[in-house]
Amino acid sequence: MKKTVPFFISYAHANRTLADHLLDRLREQMIPSRSYEYRLWRDTAILVGEDWDAEIKAALKESDLGLLLLSPAFLGSPYITGIEWPHFLNEGKPVIPVMLEPVDFKRHDLHGLEAKQIFRCNPNPRAGELRAYADCDTKGRRRFCEELFSQIEQRLDKLRRAVIP
Repeated sequence: MKKTVPFFISYAHANRTLADHLLDRLREQMIPSRSYEYRLWRDTAILVGEDWDAEIKAALKESDLGLLLLSPAFLGSPYITGIEWPHFLNEGKPVIPVMLEPVDFKRHDLHGLEAKQIFRCNPNPRAGELRAYADCDTKGRRRFCEELFSQIEQRLDKLRRAVIP
């Protein structure tokens, strides 16, 4: 029986098109998972007239995991860095930070994310350079999502083993 995994997707609205693209490809990998049923939540689920702040906070509370799509716009968002990211940090919920767009580790304020392993991909195994999703070509983006899916499943397996002795 598959375990349901409620994921909260955190991204900057400035990166919506790129986030949509990554999430579409990632869902292709997640749907046929043998072990997990992924339930991805993002603010696009908020209906007109609803209290967006209350809906986001409720979704944060209900999530088991956070998928953080990092970019300079993400790091510069007061709502993300003041509400969303601290929720995971303070609640001790696991996060999976993913480099959506390049971030300068030396010059950008990572708001504590520098302590986390941030997923990047090597789209060309012969080259040693890890890249953000935005820096990959079409084939590299497919590989990025395949590797990200594999890392997510490994992380969930590890978390599951820690809970079940």
